[in-house]
Amino acid sequence: MKRVFITFMVAAVAAIAFGGVAASASPNKLQSFGTGTVTINGDSATIDNNAGEYGGVFLTSRSLSAKPLNAVHLSFDSSGDTAGGAPRFSIPIDDGTTVLKYAFLDVLGCGYTTGTVSTDLANCHVNFNSVDYANWDAFASANPTFRIAAGQIPFIIADEPGSYAVSNIDLR
Repeated sequence: MKRVFITFMVAAVAAIAFGGVAASASPNKLQSFGTGTVTINGDSATIDNNAGEYGGVFLTSRSLSAKPLNAVHLSFDSSGDTAGGAPRFSIPIDDGTTVLKYAFLDVLGCGYTTGTVSTDLANCHVNFNSVDYANWDAFASANPTFRIAAGQIPFIIADEPGSYAVSNIDLR
């Protein structure tokens, strides 16, 4: 139930946060969102949240828009706090329905508290629509018609209290 609530919350946050991004924002630079403090330095970010806060980063680029799942390669390194599913990728998925849904990959789901979270790693579990897949390849194989949702942007989010350090971010 918590994952369903988080899915709806993430969709609402994305709609609010991304709707206000200026058109002049560079598609090659990380942008931040949220109520926590997000500090960006190149391809790295620190997300500092107090209780009830959230924060994250994204690129304004829509280069992944409508790509099939087996053509998606996303990654980041995490060296800060971990809690619940934070920090994590939230990846908008078109599953053929009219409801926007997200696939999630997080540090703990990859089996560690610090390390790389990636769609290319066999140890990074994917949660989609309350179903857990062993990794991105298993998710893509089980859902060959799914794509990244057209016009939507994958992002990294932390929505638990803590200081989350993410680096080597690849959101293209």
